[in-house]
Amino acid sequence: MVPTNDGTDRARVFRTRAVIVAGLVDTLVGVALLIVGVSLVAGRGTRDALPLGLALSVTALILLLTGLGRMTARLEINETSVAWHWALSRFEVPLADLEDADLVEKGSPSSGASWAGFLAGGLFAAAVWWIVELAAAFLSRGPSLGPLDLVVIKHHGVAVEVRSISAWSTRSSRAQADEAVRAVKTAIASSAARVPLGPPPPSMIRHDAWDTPPEG
Repeated sequence: MVPTNDGTDRARVFRTRAVIVAGLVDTLVGVALLIVGVSLVAGRGTRDALPLGLALSVTALILLLTGLGRMTARLEINETSVAWHWALSRFEVPLADLEDADLVEKGSPSSGASWAGFLAGGLFAAAVWWIVELAAAFLSRGPSLGPLDLVVIKHHGVAVEVRSISAWSTRSSRAQADEAVRAVKTAIASSAARVPLGPPPPSMIRHDAWDTPPEG
């Protein structure tokens, strides 16, 4: 998605295709799991069908909420702050606290439930734990399927990850994220230029005010 204006002259809104696609994937997977889970709960063909169906349904609902949060994620830049919407929440950092912004590579966490077979219940326990691990992987992974994330760097403290802006390594996807980075850098520079320098330091008194001035 290209940068859009939110209807005012004070804020610019940016969205990236990588995040939107990730949200769409989450939504599709959630719908598929919800259909399977509801089918198992309604059918109850075996003793394990009900708990497995409930686990799938809960996982599906979580993925649907995650997908909705990612598809609506966006970055907003105004005169005084940088704000972004992520996971149905809003985060904001004042421009005066920032000194730079950049795209960085992120890790790609992997999940698995190979050791779940040692739990009581055997194969069924492994299947349920695999579902839990799958949901955890979707929720704890990076904001998109791409390896690049936007971070803003504060004057003091650690860098802050702006999860609503991510990119693949392709030229078009990288161009979207780069445009958002340039906008953040420009906003930071403009904010720094508007910061007043403050009152001049007091001049030092070189002699007592009551000293008699020397005769000419």
